[in-house]
Amino acid sequence: MGKVHQSRIINETKNKLAAKISEAANVLLPENSGYIIAEPGEKTTKITQTQLSNSVDVTSAKKHFDLQLDFGPYDIDYSLNGRQLLIGGRKGHVAAMDWITKHLMCEINVMEEVYDVKWLHNENLFSVAQKKWVYMYDNQGVEVHCLKNLNNVLHQEFLPYHFLLSTASEEGFLSWLDVSMGKLITQFNAKMGRLSLMTQNPNNALICLGHTKGHF
Repeated sequence: MGKVHQSRIINETKNKLAAKISEAANVLLPENSGYIIAEPGEKTTKITQTQLSNSVDVTSAKKHFDLQLDFGPYDIDYSLNGRQLLIGGRKGHVAAMDWITKHLMCEINVMEEVYDVKWLHNENLFSVAQKKWVYMYDNQGVEVHCLKNLNNVLHQEFLPYHFLLSTASEEGFLSWLDVSMGKLITQFNAKMGRLSLMTQNPNNALICLGHTKGHF
């Protein structure tokens, strides 16, 4: 009788645990990925990362970690495999890490303003748009190249299937650099002033720009 009672307790415990996991999963509506539905009158901007981590499964919760960053604002970029994280603070702080193992690959202070950071074709090389020029570093933080033909760059986009680094500058120039040869392929002035926004369409490698005059 004792074994039967013990077995019943174990089964009840398992059922309660399964119910809790199911309830936590329903909070985030896993069948509708990509967004959170807030309660009436509630703003999703008020939902903290801690609340989210407490509502997901154990595997997802383990991916949650905190970084104390004091040299921002920061720009970030993930490597193509999604494992390596690159951060660059406006006050010169640059760091690369494996965000899964939390292993710090490198951390440097370039001693000048940083406007954008970008992984290149793999996790062994990244570029940093600094105050005057674009610099390339390896994953140990060692400077590899200084690209003086790319000056006053604000934004970068890397086209992995073309091995091209595309940049937008303070003066309104859009440039493409062949990373494999270190050669500037082409450059032109958009004649719309400062290029404030830049992104790429990963499906066709089309570069989209946003200008201070409201043109896109």
